Amino acid sequence: MSRNEEVAREFWNREVHTPTHSNWMAHPLVRAYINRSIAGDSGQWPMDWLETWLAGRRFKRGLSVGCGAGSLERDLIRRNLCEQMDAFDGSPESIRVAIDEAAKLGYGDRIHYRTGDFNEPQLPSNTYDIVFVHQAMHHVAKLEKLYRAIMKTLAPDGLLYLDEYIGPSRHEWTEQNFAPIQGVFQSIPREKRNLDSLLLPIQVHDPSEAIRSSEILRELAVGYDTLVRRDYGGNVLSIIYGQVEDTDAMTEHLIVEEEKLLREGMEPFLSIIIAKPKRGIAGAVARGRYFLEPKLKRIGREVRKVVSR
Repeated sequence: MSRNEEVAREFWNREVHTPTHSNWMAHPLVRAYINRSIAGDSGQWPMDWLETWLAGRRFKRGLSVGCGAGSLERDLIRRNLCEQMDAFDGSPESIRVAIDEAAKLGYGDRIHYRTGDFNEPQLPSNTYDIVFVHQAMHHVAKLEKLYRAIMKTLAPDGLLYLDEYIGPSRHEWTEQNFAPIQGVFQSIPREKRNLDSLLLPIQVHDPSEAIRSSEILRELAVGYDTLVRRDYGGNVLSIIYGQVEDTDAMTEHLIVEEEKLLREGMEPFLSIIIAKPKRGIAGAVARGRYFLEPKLKRIGREVRKVVSR
């Protein structure tokens, strides 16, 4: 495990008990906005929408990658969307909490948790009917390796469900591409802001945050066909919420400003995607690309280092 991975694990061990992230999605007005964006109904949550989209389909065995404290798996079992769930996360403390919470609900025999590294996934072949990655893929440095492992572990008609931050990676933020969001913040009267100016949204305490987020969709397309995609913004809300006064009027204002930026062409930061792995020759080519391309990129970096000396 690298030093960055150790730091990220320590961060999430603490976060499960003393969260520092602003839970902007929990505000009722924001939740209604997200639900409308995904399902077209402010009262229909993403898992409600998924059940509708699946049209009665249920799964014998599912996998959750980067499960955190386990709320998703408990919801899937409660809904009987999956008969059995396996789940893993890099934070041992999160796994401990997830096991305890599942046991309290009597789900201990249906949800099986373990610690694991999504950058070095160890997954069985042809085992799962559906794989969920909920707000974890943007912490993955080795996207190709994880996508390849998921292709291998899914049953022939299996599905991949992603709910992800797909905005700029942590190294891509500049004052220029941050300007539209900074402009929204600066337009708010100073007495209603907690700061004079926003800092670039780079999580310094978790080096895995948004490590390759902008590449998630591109790498997905190598090995998977997207069946459905539902974007739900987050461009303004995920950054400014928590830095301004906490009123319904302010939250409504942020929603309006976010919708305006999206209409003007700004790419959404958050999306739900359901995809299926490519099979046959296309699948074999994809698995080969997932295996070879990271190695070729690494060789290219080493060559450039030598040439630049």
